[in-house]
Amino acid sequence: MNMRVKLAKTAGFCMGVRRAMNAVLDAAHKSDKKIYTLGPLVHNNQAIEMLNAKKVKVVTEAEKSLSGILFIRAHGVTPDVKKSMEQPGLEVKDMTCPHVRRAQMIIQRHAEKGYASIIIGDEGHAEVVGLLGHAKGNGHIVSSPVDIDGLPALDRVCVVAQTTQNARRFEEIVPLIKERFPDAIIHNTVCSATDDRQAEVRALARETDAVIVVGGRHSANTVRLAEISREEGVPTFHIETADELDRETVKKFNTVGITGGASTPHWVFGAVVERVSMFLEAGSPFIRLPKALLQFSIHSYLFIGTGSAAMTYACLRLLEVQPRFSYLFLSFMYVVSMHLLNRFTDRTAARLNDPRRMVMLERFQIFFVAIAVVCAAGTLVLAFLFGIYPFVLMFLSLLAGFGYSLKVIPHWLARRIRFTAFKEIPGSKDLFVALAWATVTVLLPFLAEQAVPLRPTLCVFFFVFIMVFIRSLVFDMKDLEGDRIVGKETFPLIMGPGSTNRLIVLSTSALALIALLDVIVSWSAMDGRLLLPVVAYVGLYLHLYYRRVISQGLLFEIAVDSQFILTGFLAWCIPH
Repeated sequence: MNMRVKLAKTAGFCMGVRRAMNAVLDAAHKSDKKIYTLGPLVHNNQAIEMLNAKKVKVVTEAEKSLSGILFIRAHGVTPDVKKSMEQPGLEVKDMTCPHVRRAQMIIQRHAEKGYASIIIGDEGHAEVVGLLGHAKGNGHIVSSPVDIDGLPALDRVCVVAQTTQNARRFEEIVPLIKERFPDAIIHNTVCSATDDRQAEVRALARETDAVIVVGGRHSANTVRLAEISREEGVPTFHIETADELDRETVKKFNTVGITGGASTPHWVFGAVVERVSMFLEAGSPFIRLPKALLQFSIHSYLFIGTGSAAMTYACLRLLEVQPRFSYLFLSFMYVVSMHLLNRFTDRTAARLNDPRRMVMLERFQIFFVAIAVVCAAGTLVLAFLFGIYPFVLMFLSLLAGFGYSLKVIPHWLARRIRFTAFKEIPGSKDLFVALAWATVTVLLPFLAEQAVPLRPTLCVFFFVFIMVFIRSLVFDMKDLEGDRIVGKETFPLIMGPGSTNRLIVLSTSALALIALLDVIVSWSAMDGRLLLPVVAYVGLYLHLYYRRVISQGLLFEIAVDSQFILTGFLAWCIPH
C-alpha cells in the first residue's frame, strides 16, 4: 500500500504571529538592548526555546524596573496593562495583531456609548482578557450556548468574537444571543485567516483517512483545528514535534493530511512533513531504490552539480566552443564542493531550512567533507592545465567560496563596515552564488580558449547569472523563517517578500529579453532556439511555485534545479 500525503496551504504562522516574531527577531539581531516579550510571544514551546536561545526574555506585567525593548505580543493586552509598562528606559512596541486591534476598537467604541460587550471566546485566553479590558467593566464572555442563560439583563449589546474562534461556533451562538437580545449589534471578528484554516482542515479531513495537526497543545487555534478535524469523523493526531509520530500507526492510512496552527513555526511543520515522507519510502524495491538514489543525489548536491555541468555544456555550445569534458567536470566539482562546505560552515540555518539533508550530511560528515576537499583540489588541477589565468580565477573563486561563511574580514576593517564575514553583507549570498556559477560556466572557458568573442560571452554570462540569481531568490523565499532566525540578510529579509517577488519577475523579464535579442540579432550560435524554451521553463516552475504546487521538499528542488539539466539536454539535441 502506498500512502499519499496532502499538505494544508495555510499551515504555519499567521500574519499577526509572523509580524510579531519578525519584529522580535530583527531586534534581537540588530539591537544591543535587552529584549523582552510580555508573556510568551507564541503558544509554541519550540518557538519559545528558540527565542530563549537568543536571550529574548519572557516577563509579566508585574515586573518593574526593566530597561530595553518590550514587545506586546499579537494577542494584545488591556489598556491598563499597556499603561503600566510605560517606564523610563523601556521602549514598548505594540505588536498586537491588526485583527485583534480591530476587535478591541469595536468594543472600546461601543463601551464609550454605554454598550455592554459580549465576547464569544475562551475564558482566560490572553486575547479575550485583552478584549475585556477595553469594555470598561461591562464585558461578558460566552464560550458555549449554555453561557447565554447566565448573562445578566443588558440594555444595549455589542457582540464580537475572539479572532481565533471556531467560525461555526460563532454562527451557532449568535442567533441564540439575538433571541435574548434582539437589538444586539453583531461584529464577526473571526480572522479570515482563521476561517480559511478551519475551512481547509474540514476539506482535508473529508479528503483523507487521517489528519495530523502540528502545534502547541496550549495553542487555542491549534487545538481548535484538531477539534474540527475530529468533528468530521477522521482519526486526528495533535502533535507538537515529529518525534511523537509512530511509523506503524501512520502507515495504516492510505492518505494523510497535515496542517499546522497559526503559532506553529515552519521548521517544526517541515520536520513533521519530512518524517511522514520517510514513512512513504516503504514499498516495492523498484520504487524505493530509484527514489532513494534520487534523494541521495539531491541531498549530496550531486544533482545540482550535474546541473552545473549541463549548463556549462550549453554555454560552450552557445559560444561555439568545443564542449570538452574537462570543462564540464570542473564545473561539477566546484559546485558540489562549495555547496557541501558551506552547509558544514553554516549548520544552524541548514538544520532549520533543510533538516533531512543535514541529518544525512552530518551522519556521514567525514565522507562528504573528503568529497568536498577532493573536488576543490580537482578544480585547481584542471584549471592549472587550462593555463595561468584560469588557474588564478579558479583559486580566487575557491578562496571566496571557502571563506564566505568564515570571519575572514580583518578586525580593523570589520569595525568600520560592521561585517566580520562576507555572509553578513546584505544580499551577498544570492549575488555571490550567481557570480560563482557564471564564472565557472562561462568566464573560465573564455579565459582558457582566448579566441571567444566578447559580446556573446557577456550575453551568456548575464543569462547564467540571472538564471542562478532567480533560483537563489526562490530558495531564499522558501527559507525565509529559518534565515531570519539565524540573522541572514537575504533579499527577502531586506526587501520583504512582496518586493522580492517583484525582483524575481523583473529578473525573469531580463532573462526573456536576452533570449529575444538572440532571436533578433543572433548573438549566439543558436539564434534563440535554446534560450526561449529555457525561459519558458523558468516561467513554468515559478508559476507552480507561486501556486504552491512545488513550494517545498524534494519536488521543489527537482523542479527548480532541473532547469539547468534541461538547458544542457536541449543544447545537446540541437544540431551543430
